Amino acid sequence: MFVLLFAGCSSHPPSAAQFMNVKMKEGEFNNSFIVGGSARAGNIYKEHVDGETIHWDSYTCAESYGNFDLSLLFRYNHFILGFSMENLSYRGVVGFVSQYIGLQGWVGGVDSFFPDDNPFLGGLMLIEEYPIHENLKIGLSEHISRNAYHIHYDLKDISSILYNEFGIGTYLTYKNFSFEFRYGREIGEPRNRFYFMTHYAFFN
Repeated sequence: MFVLLFAGCSSHPPSAAQFMNVKMKEGEFNNSFIVGGSARAGNIYKEHVDGETIHWDSYTCAESYGNFDLSLLFRYNHFILGFSMENLSYRGVVGFVSQYIGLQGWVGGVDSFFPDDNPFLGGLMLIEEYPIHENLKIGLSEHISRNAYHIHYDLKDISSILYNEFGIGTYLTYKNFSFEFRYGREIGEPRNRFYFMTHYAFFN
């Protein structure tokens, strides 16, 4: 069941909490290796592809209900640069962090499942953080992004669904652990996504 939950490729916004959680060492580089995952609920099933209804049982165009992700982020003073993977998709991460505000940008792709072009996948996220204690922080986020997931035929990826999304979120960070909730609304379609995310940072 766990394998089925996290199978396939997709591209969604990365964690706001762990982006803000990379510790700063004055005048030195610091790195953080992050392991986590997301579960999603909501209207995340596409009934149509290019205006045509999928009738064949062999086709599956449902977005997966979760993913596993890994990130390696490097911080120098207030700037962050890194690399992240969501299942088998990849993205580069760059941004700015201060004590209360963060701006995270990312761009990526999902291997070679776009035979005709190379579309933009990525987004921008504004983050506001409120430290309660040295080890306990809460935050808010707002994002706009272009996301993707795959269409499967007989267990093979044959194409991808692209969609634009805007959303808001909130998170709680305690030391290197974070829990995050995010709501996303698909632009131009009445589809809603609810993200539940948890991550832990090593070497932070």
